[in-house]
This record gives sequence, C-alpha cells and structure tokens, in this order.
Amino acid sequence: MGKGVDFLLVSKTKQGNLLNVTGIRNLDYLRAMRRTESFFCPECDERVILKVGTKKMPHFAHQKGSACSESYERESEYHLKGKIALFEWLQEQGVESSLESFDKKIAQRPDIGFNFEGARYAIEYQCSSIPEELFIKRTENYFNANITPIWIMAGKNIKRPTNNRVALSKFDFLFLANSHSGMSIPSYCPIMNTLIIVQRILPVSVKNSLAHFSIKSLTKASITDLIRPTPNRPNQLNDWLKEIRRAKNITIPYYQSTQNKFLQELYSHSIIPSMLPPEIGLPVAHAHFIETPALEWQSYLLIDLLNRSQPIPIDKIIYAFKRRVGRNEIKLRNLPLARRGNALLAVKAYMKLLVKLNIFQAVSQTHIKRINPIRTQNNVERQLEWETNFYRKNFKIINDGLK
Repeated sequence: MGKGVDFLLVSKTKQGNLLNVTGIRNLDYLRAMRRTESFFCPECDERVILKVGTKKMPHFAHQKGSACSESYERESEYHLKGKIALFEWLQEQGVESSLESFDKKIAQRPDIGFNFEGARYAIEYQCSSIPEELFIKRTENYFNANITPIWIMAGKNIKRPTNNRVALSKFDFLFLANSHSGMSIPSYCPIMNTLIIVQRILPVSVKNSLAHFSIKSLTKASITDLIRPTPNRPNQLNDWLKEIRRAKNITIPYYQSTQNKFLQELYSHSIIPSMLPPEIGLPVAHAHFIETPALEWQSYLLIDLLNRSQPIPIDKIIYAFKRRVGRNEIKLRNLPLARRGNALLAVKAYMKLLVKLNIFQAVSQTHIKRINPIRTQNNVERQLEWETNFYRKNFKIINDGLK
C-alpha cells in the first residue's frame, strides 16, 4: 500500500441512507450531525468515524484495527481531489453517477460508477502502482458483470520526454484501452484540472512510444472525450523513421556484445543493423501487444522465413513467431483493457502490409511469396536515401494499415 489514509467519502446512516460528504460545504453542520448520528461502512457495515477538520476535507474512516480498512487502498490527497472532481464533472453533465458505491455481486468498490447511453461504466482513478494481477482481476470482474471499466492514470505520472513521445512502464501499459478510433490512455490531473488523453501510441522500444496528447480543461471536456476520444492529429511517420534509424544505429562494440542475443543473431547472419531494409521495423496495428520492439521481432521473422524465395505458408510464419515467444526472444504485453486485438493479429497485419507494399505477393489465401530478393545498400548515404524514399512513397499505405 502507498502513502495515504483510510478515506471514505460515503457512509450509511442508522436509517440505512447513504451520506456523501463531498457535497456538504458547511463544516459546522457536519460537526453537529456527528454528535447525533451514527455512520457505518457501506461495504462491511462496521461503524466508521466522521472526521471534520480544517486541513483535510471531511471524510469517514474505519476505527483503528478494522479488518475492512486494511482492504482499502491508501488514498493520497491528490487521488481524493481527482476522484471528487471527476464525480462532480459527471454530475454537472447530468450523468447518473455514484461515488464509492460497493457492488456486492463482484465485491468491488469503484471510485465512480455511472450509466451512459444504456451502458454501465466504472471509473478507477489510479494514482499509484498496484500488482498487475490485481489490476487484471478487477478489470475482468467488471467485464464479467457487463460493466465497462475505465482506468484513469494520474496526470502527474505521465512521463513525457518530448512533445511527441511518452515513456510508459509495464504498469502504465495496463491502462491502454480500445477507444472509438484506436487505442489510448486517459489521465487526469486535479492540480491543473486537465483531462489528458494519450493517443496514437506507437511503441518504438520497450518503454518509449511516439504519441499525441489531447489536453483539455475538465470544465471544457465532455463525457464523450473520455469514453470516445477522437485523435486530433494523424500519425507522424517521419518521427517513426527517425526513431527506427536511431534504433538501427548501433555501435560496433555493442553490436558484437555477447550479452545482447538479438544483436548476436544479426551478427551470426552477417546482418548489419543499420543496413536492414526499410520493410523491417514498420509500425502495424495491434503491435501494442508485443513488448519486443518492431525492429527486433520483424528482424526475427526475416531471419526465420522472410528471406526465402519459395512460397511461405502464413501458418508457418505464425508458428515461427510463437516459437520465438516460447524461447522468450519475443516478449508479449498483457493489455487487459484492450478487448479487441492480440499479438498474432499484429503479425498478420505485418504480412498484409508487406503484400500491399509489393514486397510480397499473395499466391493463395494461405501462402505469400517474396517478389524480389532482399536488397541491401553498401553505404550509409544510399541507405538513408532509400529509407526516406520508401516512407515518402508508401506513407498512405503504412498509415492506413494502422487504422
């Protein structure tokens, strides 16, 4: 558990009515109520204490030693303010919503539950790391109960090295969800009162991705900005090419390092990373499910099968990919919120793209064949010119493949 205290914003009275203290600004009224009323936890029915002070916002807390309080995640003031702001934002839009409503069917208490256009949603505003297994379990419980979970990341946790890049940890990727037009990560900062949607995420390495950021003041954002975000800019393949070139520009000592299995395999096949053809390291749909960078997993396919001249069964390409995964040479990501897609669809999207680029030809529904042998350049200047022309010529085809 992280830093924080046992905060409850909603309790039950002796009569069984729910009391939400976030809407009560009169502290004297709460102090008077505390003298005459008893309060109980909606989840465990244990008695809770109404705390009304001047430094922290009013809240309920379990008595010391309570077993129920130990099951609560510790909340920071940042998290508490964000949760309340999001709840009030939904209510201002006339959205039927509840704060900290315990669902007995799945034994979970989302930060906010709401109904919109006939569907049920649960918001989990997560400001600190929790075990991946717990994140997945909660998510699956929501889906199984026909509730769409929306995990919102704390705005302060977004690491943005440049305007078009984001650094995402393994935990951060758990927030990645299917949206109306692609995959995105929602976040909120109560300090700046901004809703930030990380969109057009193109992973270029294990942690670094290209991305666009839609940033709106919560006062100007609507619920559709959260549940159906629309990208405000197209993918920028020029930036992708720069990142791929940077990944391919490996120094000779590192290239020959025995500690890097990928580079060693390239070395054993007399492949110089900087001279890899431009069709290796392409962005494709569903690649978020593969933790290993595109340059690496596509190079493995090149080594295993894609340099052959005879027709290649697509099933054999899939098998080669799975074999690399089984040997831990290609690593996958667990994306519990992304219900549409998987790693094998990324491989198939890559094969489809190679056909559209006229690098391969579909000779049947089950086989593809390389049209021309693998080309290589003999100097860096020609290689860079080749890559630039390749992306310029095929921009639309590559970009359309990401939709």
